[in-house]
Amino acid sequence: MKIHGIKKDRLLKKLIRSPDDHKGIFGHVMIIAGNIGFGGAGLLASKSAICSGAGLVSLATRTEHISAAINFCPEVMTKPVDNGQALEKYLDKPSVFCVGPGLDKNFWAEQVLYKTLEASKKRNLPLLIDADGLNLLPKFIKKVPLPKKLIITPHTGEASVLLNTSVDKIQSNRIQAARRLSKKYSAVVVLKGHKTIICHKDKIFVCNKGNPGMATGGMGDVLSGIISGLIAQKMSLLDAACLGVDLHAEAGDEYASAIGQRGLIPTDIIEIVKELIL
Repeated sequence: MKIHGIKKDRLLKKLIRSPDDHKGIFGHVMIIAGNIGFGGAGLLASKSAICSGAGLVSLATRTEHISAAINFCPEVMTKPVDNGQALEKYLDKPSVFCVGPGLDKNFWAEQVLYKTLEASKKRNLPLLIDADGLNLLPKFIKKVPLPKKLIITPHTGEASVLLNTSVDKIQSNRIQAARRLSKKYSAVVVLKGHKTIICHKDKIFVCNKGNPGMATGGMGDVLSGIISGLIAQKMSLLDAACLGVDLHAEAGDEYASAIGQRGLIPTDIIEIVKELIL
C-alpha cells in the first residue's frame, strides 16, 4: 500500500481562471448548518466556501441566525430554515451540498439531514457531511440511499460512531480506519487529526502540515467550507479534499510561524487561505 503526499502546486493549477469566466462557472454551494446555539458553525463554513472561490454560496440555517450571518458575511445568501419542509424549496439550485456543522442531533437536525441526503441522491450532486451529520448518518443508511458523490470528514470520535467501534481502535490504525470508512460509505474520507488522512478506495494521502494550535472549535467547519468551495469549482472530490486539507493546515502553520499557536482561531485560517489560493 503506497501512501502519497499532497502536491498542492499541481492541484492549484486546476483552479486557474480565464478572463471571460463568470460566477456561474464556479458553482453554488449550499451549507446546511447551525442549529440553535451553534450558529457560528454555519457562518464559518459558508464564509470559507466563498473565500475559497465558489461562485455562489447559500446558508440554510435557523431563523435566529439570519441577522448574524448577514453581518458576518453579506456575500452569503442566507435562508431561514426551521424544518425540513422549509429546506426543500432551496435544494433545486445548488451544485454542491455541505451538511453537518453545528447541526446538533435533535429532530430539526434529522429533518434537514434527511432532506439533504435525498436531494443529493436525486440530483446526483456532491455532498460533504461533517460533524453531527456524521453522528446521525448511521441512523439514515437504511432509510435513504447514500449519494454516489460523497465526502465525509470525521475526527476520531465521529469515525468511531461511523464504524461502531472504539476511539482507541481508530487511533491504533488510522489508515486502516480511513480505508474501512471509504469502503463502508463508498466515500472520499478525510480522517482529521495529527497527519490528516485522505482516502478513496485504495488511494491514501497524508498531510504532514498543521499544528496543535488548530485544536479549537470551528476549525473543522472552516475545512468543510473550503473543500465544498473547491468542489464547486469542478475539482474532483478527491482533489478537493487533498487541496482543502493542505491549504487549511498550511494556513495554520503560517499563523503559528508568524504569531504563535496560542490564540489561533478559525477566522484567521480563512483570511490566510484567501492568500494561499491566489
